[in-house]
Amino acid sequence: MNKAAVAAVEELAPAFTALFSKIGEDSRDGKGVTRDAFGPRETRAATTIAEFARGEGLDTGFDHGGNLHITPRGQYERAPEILIGSHLDSVPVGGNYDGLAGVIAGVVILSALQRTGATMPPIRVLGFRGEESPWFNTAYLGSKLLLGALTHEELKTLRRFDTGKSLAEHIAALGMKVPAGRLPATVPLERVRAYFELHIEQAPLLENLGRPLGVATAIRGNIRYPHAQCFGRYAHSGAVPRAYREDALMASAKLITYADEVWRGLIEAGNDDLVFTCGIFHTDSSEHAMTKVPGEVSFSLNIGATKNDVMESMRRSLADRAEELAREHKVRFDFGERVGTPAADLDARLAAAVTRAGEDIGIAPIRMPTVGHDAAMFQRRGIPSSVLLIRNANGSHNPAEHMEMTDFEAGVKVLTSAVCALSDR
Repeated sequence: MNKAAVAAVEELAPAFTALFSKIGEDSRDGKGVTRDAFGPRETRAATTIAEFARGEGLDTGFDHGGNLHITPRGQYERAPEILIGSHLDSVPVGGNYDGLAGVIAGVVILSALQRTGATMPPIRVLGFRGEESPWFNTAYLGSKLLLGALTHEELKTLRRFDTGKSLAEHIAALGMKVPAGRLPATVPLERVRAYFELHIEQAPLLENLGRPLGVATAIRGNIRYPHAQCFGRYAHSGAVPRAYREDALMASAKLITYADEVWRGLIEAGNDDLVFTCGIFHTDSSEHAMTKVPGEVSFSLNIGATKNDVMESMRRSLADRAEELAREHKVRFDFGERVGTPAADLDARLAAAVTRAGEDIGIAPIRMPTVGHDAAMFQRRGIPSSVLLIRNANGSHNPAEHMEMTDFEAGVKVLTSAVCALSDR
């Protein structure tokens, strides 16, 4: 354990508390916090963190995708060995800590090491753009740009839901110039030793267990159908008997009820990390009425798990049941475009190192799976990755999102010790 760096983290507590507060106030949308992907509020958060970092004697810069890079002075042009990062954006009307905590954690670690006067290990802190999927209907855009995992065609076709502008247009509005030809990685990946990410837990498991920290064992993947529909036929509710109805809502409701049955069965079979959500379910407000048989329903399907075969099993079950319901109710299901990402097992050795670092400080993290984070992109690229989770009482993606500064400080201390231990080897 680097006792001097851990002590320096404590000294930085007033500074990082103020940093969270300022960025939160700058991101207020009236109800909660909104940092729009590749937009002004996300940019303001990046520049605020960059200003703080420069005040701590660190170098800052931005890559062609607008991602923030922070390094020890003089390292910006050197190949990084250890990456610490997370994302700057939030979901619309979200909270202040999802993503932001990981970026600030990295800056605090560099600042703490800088204050010890010791030789700085080669670390690069990253603030990614556009991790949240609602903005462009897909996740991890900033980390994909850093890894060279997007194409020029995707930059043109991906459009933000609220502006209608393409990702390429949004990047250009930031003043960034994307190189022609195949998009390259913006750091030399062959020399990256590890990627660390600190993130608030997005459910209240740690809160319920009375534990401040968790170490992720795996990142859930997902299979998503954002724009599924069921088509039947509008009819007079009082005049048409059941046998002659083509009721889109009844068929759709039965499908979602069946999904819950499949979910429960797979959990009872030992897949306790499986999750399912139908977050959108509605009739057409321009046509629906109390006295009409519903002729059209729009809904979404979202399956998540740490095992890809389990997700696929549930997807097939729903597809088969949809065919049965289509025949029974004389309707047509169209699930629309399938999107999502595979599950990713995180690096076991890094998880063990983070756990040891916590034990050395007297804060033993528990092992647990987590949801999608930028770490998944690095792990799938073959870069050993680890996620440290911070207790959050009120869940994520909502204005009540919460993180105690004492828990954050504890997490930063653990991550500082883990990074230093890896650097010493």
